[in-house]
Amino acid sequence: MLCLLALSGCAGHAISDAGAGYHSVTATSTHGVLAAREQALRQANRYCGRSGLRAIVESYDDKTLGGVIGDPTSSLVFTCGIPNTTAFIR
Repeated sequence: MLCLLALSGCAGHAISDAGAGYHSVTATSTHGVLAAREQALRQANRYCGRSGLRAIVESYDDKTLGGVIGDPTSSLVFTCGIPNTTAFIR
């Protein structure tokens, strides 16, 4: 499994199979829950990007004291898909 150590005091974890085409990843950040969410989303997009796809977020599960040393964590459940760029075209 791929385990990433991210920059800026954020630690990442391996992408795991959540079944039915979904995946999950959990990230921890010393910079708060939003930074943990951003880190998890970056990891998900990196994972999907290997196939030319983007992460489509199903859900977030945030914990303010869930990290190894009490740092905030965010768990992300996602699937990979083609990005919807037509929403911004007028």
